[in-house]
Amino acid sequence: MPLQPKTLAILGIEDHGKVAAEIAQQNGYEVYFFDDKFPSITKNGHWDVVGNEQDLIDHGQSYDEIFIALSHNKLRKVKLTQFKNLNFTIATLISKDAIVSDFTEIGLGAMIVANACINYGTAIGEGTIINTGSNIDHGCTIGSYVHISPGVNMAAEISVGEYSWIGIGSNLIHQINIGHTVIAGAGAVILNDVPAEVTVVGCPAHIVRRR
Repeated sequence: MPLQPKTLAILGIEDHGKVAAEIAQQNGYEVYFFDDKFPSITKNGHWDVVGNEQDLIDHGQSYDEIFIALSHNKLRKVKLTQFKNLNFTIATLISKDAIVSDFTEIGLGAMIVANACINYGTAIGEGTIINTGSNIDHGCTIGSYVHISPGVNMAAEISVGEYSWIGIGSNLIHQINIGHTVIAGAGAVILNDVPAEVTVVGCPAHIVRRR
C-alpha cells in the first residue's frame, strides 16, 4: 500500500500562507488552512480552509504538523510560541528549489522560499522567513522572527537581530551587525552597523526613523 501523505495545518490565509502551502505540497504534505475568516472563506487558492484558530487549537493534534504563516514578525512569534507551548509539532518548510548548505542551522517554524541560496555555516533563527531569490553568504547569523525579503544579497559573517525586516533588493556588505527590530527599506545598501529599533533607507543606508 502507498504511504499516506503527512498532513499540515497552516494558520493564516494571507498570500504568505499560499507560498507556504505550495512549498509544503512540494515536500509531500497534504495541506489544510485555518483562519478566523472561516466560515465566510472556505478556500485559499488551491487549498481548503477548514476551521478557525480555535478549531485548530481544539482539533489540530489530528494533523501531523502545523505551520504559522503570518508575515508580521512579532505576531508570528506570539502564535508559534502559543502552539509550541500547547505541544503541537511545528513544521519547518524548505523549498526544493532553494540551495541550502548541509551545514546550515535552521530554526523551528522557519521558511526558505524558492531560489534562496544559503551558504556554509549560517544559522537561521526560529520562525524566520528567507524569501524568494535571496542570497546569504557563509557564516551569517539571522535571528528569530526575521524577514529577509526577495532579492536581498548578504555578504559573509553578517548578524541580523530578532524581528528585523530587510527590504526587497537590499545589499549588505560583510561583517556588519544589524540590531533587533530594524526595518531596511527596499534597495537599501547597508555599509555599516545598524543599531536596534531604527528604519534605514538609501544608498548608502542612513537612519530615517528611531522607535
